[in-house]
Amino acid sequence: MPLALPAVLPLLAACAPSVAPGTMLPLVRVESGLDPLAIGVNGQHPRQLHPGTRVEAATTARRLLEEGRNVDLGLAQINSANLARLSLSVQAAFDPCANLAGAARLLRSAYSLTSRRGSGPGRAVLEALSIYNTGRPDRGFRNGYVAKVSAAAGLAAPPPEPALKPPPETSAPAWVVFAPSRSASSFVFTAHTLGDRP
Repeated sequence: MPLALPAVLPLLAACAPSVAPGTMLPLVRVESGLDPLAIGVNGQHPRQLHPGTRVEAATTARRLLEEGRNVDLGLAQINSANLARLSLSVQAAFDPCANLAGAARLLRSAYSLTSRRGSGPGRAVLEALSIYNTGRPDRGFRNGYVAKVSAAAGLAAPPPEPALKPPPETSAPAWVVFAPSRSASSFVFTAHTLGDRP
């Protein structure tokens, strides 16, 4: 069952403080529809499952993994290939806080990579979202994922392909995670802030 928005916002602040809620919220809306027990089954015959309990979700996910399936788990749909990297068990992947914390780590890692490529902050975030979805900075543009997250954030769709040399940015959209904050009340974090976190 999806979480209500008033329940998700405090989780974002407590469990994924290094990523702006304005970025994480659209991501989890697109990934799971705010369902902490969602299981995305990838590959041939992809489907989305919505178990009723955390125990049922973990049991189903383990069975799928034993069958050799590639699955996405929980609120932010963390891919099973990332569980070991995040030191996250299948059971823990269905804990909303642990799931969001893991997703934030993956996004920060992806952003670190894309920002070093010379993309401006806004473009680097979009490419990081693409990496989160596909493992590559370009595929998430082509498959529509980046556009879906942008739309869920209330933004116009980005260009379909990353620019080879993005133009310099004068300001980033308010939802951009890693852009410098324009006001004290903004929930936007700088790249420097992210670098200080483990």
